[in-house]
Amino acid sequence: MAILVRNLLIFFICSFALFIAGMIYHLETRLPQKDYSDLLNDIDGSVVTALMVKDDVVHVTRKDGSRYMTVVQEPAYLVSDWHAGAIRVSYRKDYTSILFVGILSVFCVSLLLVSWLSLRVKSNKPASVFANEKLMVPGTELQQVTFDDVAGIPEVKEELQEIVGFLKDPERYNEIGATTPKGVLLQGPPGTGKTLLARAIAGEAGVPFYSFSGSDFVEMFVGVGAQRVRDLFSEAKKHAPCIVFIDEIDAVGASRKISSSDGSDERSQTLNALLVEMDGFSPSDNIVVMAATNRPDILDPALKRSGRFDRQITIVPPDIKGRRKILDVHCGKVKVSSEVELEDIAVMTSGFTGAELASLVNEAALLAARQGKTEIQQADFDLAHDRILLGVERKGLVITEREKRILAFHEAGHAIVAKMLPDSDPVHKITIIPRGRALGQTQQLPMNERQAYSKQYLKNRIITLMGGRAAEELVFGIQTTGGQSDIQQATELATNMVCRWGMSEGLGPRVYMVDDDDFLGQSNRRLAMSPRTESLIDKEIKNLLEECYNEAISILSNDRLFLAVLADILMQVETVDGEEFDIIHSCSVKKSDEFNMDEDAADACEVDNVET
Repeated sequence: MAILVRNLLIFFICSFALFIAGMIYHLETRLPQKDYSDLLNDIDGSVVTALMVKDDVVHVTRKDGSRYMTVVQEPAYLVSDWHAGAIRVSYRKDYTSILFVGILSVFCVSLLLVSWLSLRVKSNKPASVFANEKLMVPGTELQQVTFDDVAGIPEVKEELQEIVGFLKDPERYNEIGATTPKGVLLQGPPGTGKTLLARAIAGEAGVPFYSFSGSDFVEMFVGVGAQRVRDLFSEAKKHAPCIVFIDEIDAVGASRKISSSDGSDERSQTLNALLVEMDGFSPSDNIVVMAATNRPDILDPALKRSGRFDRQITIVPPDIKGRRKILDVHCGKVKVSSEVELEDIAVMTSGFTGAELASLVNEAALLAARQGKTEIQQADFDLAHDRILLGVERKGLVITEREKRILAFHEAGHAIVAKMLPDSDPVHKITIIPRGRALGQTQQLPMNERQAYSKQYLKNRIITLMGGRAAEELVFGIQTTGGQSDIQQATELATNMVCRWGMSEGLGPRVYMVDDDDFLGQSNRRLAMSPRTESLIDKEIKNLLEECYNEAISILSNDRLFLAVLADILMQVETVDGEEFDIIHSCSVKKSDEFNMDEDAADACEVDNVET
């Protein structure tokens, strides 16, 4: 880059000098100009010896040796008159303007190139300046994060206490000859707190903290990223002990088999420089390299070997106890009503990551402030939960009365089937308010934190999913597209039960589908098998889905009164919580005891079968 800029500067100076010389030459060689009448007088007086025509400009040479120029319109018509006077006439092409325009063009292009390259050089700052801009020193506001701000992952914090101890007192480890890990790789799904945990380690140890993203090292020009890596570690040694943190390291540390084949591009050169630098510093340098990624499956094997990233710590979404502690941390920063039960919120947020819980608390605070409240109430958390899972309420959506009634029976079918099945999660809320892409929803909360699922629990889940479609066919005799998501989830569950979890009596305990164990959960792959086996798998999945659907039909047929009452109430109030749902069930049971369900209940639940 420096050589290119130097050569362009030399070219610019030469072009500028040539331009000035051309201007001087043009001014010095310019003849005095006279009128055309003077030329005619000189020709009549026989004092002109030669004429040189350049386009419409005529250079005149007199007998006394003097010269001048004049402008003649269409001089070709006067050539015969000029020859008559025994005057020597010559013609020349005028290149002065072309030369002037060429020199000016080269000058302007050179000026633009030099200006552009100057801006590029300024934008590509030296790597040492780049490293210092990413440095967080102890005591600054950006580094006021400790383990107290990280909750829900106690085993990970315990694992990293050794790193904190090494950074606080490295001599204690060096004297005994212990070698602390050079690198720590934090891997897990997005939002589980990898970046926050790295900052907390630096805050606990009170050491400088370099924070980068993998994309910060990748540039357009080959070699820039590698130079930045070298200068980064050179600067880090000056501030040791310290932490170098690289977020989303897969942007620069992806396997070289995936990113390139010849190893000569910018990404590969940067990765090679990182590998060399991690091998180059000794344990006495007191530098710990931390990295985070949610795609550990694509990292280069050389990056994960011992001696580089020795520790590989997997961070998963927190359990119910972890979610409770995370809620305590985030709710401590806002005003929460004393009536709010954080334990209930921890139960209904099963599967939420730390980032999603933080978003839940912030969304509840926004809703409360929008309504003019001074404290966040339980209803605000419920609305925030629905908004995060389903989206914003679609108040402008127009639904006909018949469509709304079908939707009410659909959601009532889900809820009743879930209520009647043993070992099924209790119903938390039933709503027919459209949100996002969903027209309605039946929410179930787990009774406890499940780490393993029984076959009966999974079948109950499929039966519950089939309850909506079963209610539509049982009451209206129709099928609608409202059960699309239910059928898709049920099919996925049935496929996993048969192909992955060995829960098929016809096929036995054998795996027919595997995944690549990445955190995105999108890489399912069927193993090689014969066409007969594939046909048996399809048959087992079909039989399982039909069995669960028929079970849903049977449950709803025995509770027609409960189904009709719940659907009518949903038509009026649109949302029923778990406690109200239990009260409706109790009233329906008492009512059904007063008359014969075989005849009277069927008449009470009769609905006109109107074609759609």
